[in-house]
Amino acid sequence: MKRRTLLTAAAGVVVAGCSTETPSAGPGEDETENRSASDEQGDTESDSGDDQPSDDAVLEAFETGLEDRGFEGVSVDETDDGVQLGYDATGTSDDDVATEIELITDGYTSAIELGLSSTSLDAIASDPDGDLLDYFTIETEWIEAYLADSLEWRELLTRIAQTFESEAPAEDADDPADDEEAESDGEDGDEDEDDEIDDGDDEDDEQSSG
Repeated sequence: MKRRTLLTAAAGVVVAGCSTETPSAGPGEDETENRSASDEQGDTESDSGDDQPSDDAVLEAFETGLEDRGFEGVSVDETDDGVQLGYDATGTSDDDVATEIELITDGYTSAIELGLSSTSLDAIASDPDGDLLDYFTIETEWIEAYLADSLEWRELLTRIAQTFESEAPAEDADDPADDEEAESDGEDGDEDEDDEIDDGDDEDDEQSSG
């Protein structure tokens, strides 16, 4: 199975699945408005501590989310400062690659929103035999730029698509053994022709001597 190198996978795609929280309403008229700054700070620290999931929990949710979207053979591992994702390729076309990039980017964006500590994600697709097929990279700084509204979703996907590299299957490459066999056949053919010429010369010699 071979997938062509993809330079732009982002044309026409739209943001999918990235949600934003609705700010909570302010205090009602009958509530006390003169809350001290210390009370508000204490509430903020308490909420952030309770709501922050661990990296392991975030990565598990990321893996489960990809499986729910049809990915198979998914494995998510932490590296020194990033994440490595492995999965089975979903198809052979550029459209399949574009869909994979978008869904993985969406999931990784959600993971960063949840507080995942990671500098990048390396995604590696394999063929049905388990051999490396292609790979791409998502830099976390691009995700953060998107979340900060300084980078459009389409541009984010385009940057990621430009890191895409494809490995040609071994069977598509020229087999050196075939070349050697062809050369050998050519040499044998030359030798046969030389033998025929020699045989003709011998017949001429016999007629001359007779």
